[in-house]
Amino acid sequence: MRIARKLLALGVIAFAVTSVHAEGSYLGFGLGLQFDLGSLGGTITKDGLDAGSPEMKGVKMPGGGAVPTSVGKQELIVPENKLDILASTGIIKAHQGGAMTGGVFSIFYEKEWQNDFIRIGVDHTRKIMGGHTTAEFAMMKFMDITWSYQATQIPFYYGLKAGVGESASVYGALGLHYYRGGWGLEGDANGQIPYDLTYSLTKDGKNPITIGPHSSGTLADGTFGKDGLYPVLGEKIRFDVSGIGFNFLVGVERKLQNGNKTFFEIEYMVGAKMDNAPVQSIGTISHLASTGSISYPINLSGTRFKFGYKMAM
Repeated sequence: MRIARKLLALGVIAFAVTSVHAEGSYLGFGLGLQFDLGSLGGTITKDGLDAGSPEMKGVKMPGGGAVPTSVGKQELIVPENKLDILASTGIIKAHQGGAMTGGVFSIFYEKEWQNDFIRIGVDHTRKIMGGHTTAEFAMMKFMDITWSYQATQIPFYYGLKAGVGESASVYGALGLHYYRGGWGLEGDANGQIPYDLTYSLTKDGKNPITIGPHSSGTLADGTFGKDGLYPVLGEKIRFDVSGIGFNFLVGVERKLQNGNKTFFEIEYMVGAKMDNAPVQSIGTISHLASTGSISYPINLSGTRFKFGYKMAM
């Protein structure tokens, strides 16, 4: 609603001002940033992804005591805040890459009239930072997860412009776009390493460290054997979706003496769809995908902050 009010106000200003722009056509190029690609920042940094395991209520540990809760709920994706806490205690060594940040490249054609304009172009977004988590225990790497993201959009806009001073303008536009893209993850999550290395601690009545997926279902002398879940090794999942979404932008531009323009704008794309993708690791199959594939909502929405150059044609 706030964006709609801003565009309405811009429309009133634009039509109230006369001779704001001369008619013309421009070829534009833009570079920008988009943060929290795929809206996965929460999953990567604080939520993780839990995998269910067989129900073990009422089962007792050899020598007494309840089965640890981690047996009933394992974290397929361990959140980085948990790794950070363990790293601060000296238990593990971890690197947290955080949410993914993308670089955006845009090219577009813009046709401008007295107070309004149309634009059609192509945008491509790809991860340039973040989305990589690693962890080591006793100098052995047990987690190495890399997230990826790429998306291509073809947006069409209709918008309004209003002059500010001699050479500057503000503008806003609404439109539709075609999108194609998605995200994926690959790597290992082998919680069996810290589990096995600390197994002997159970002889003193303590539980081994359980970080991430591992196959052992009980924690003492092996009486209960395996619980049917396994570490994730060599996983590679890729989601890819396409469709039609909404988009809008607001921006400012400045006309140069040679007739070209520089600009800065904030753009928001809305596009999402459910997708199904095959999995490769037996660990992922045992945790999440008994059918060999997994479905997940894929969100290509996001805000871009772009600057660039418009060449008069």
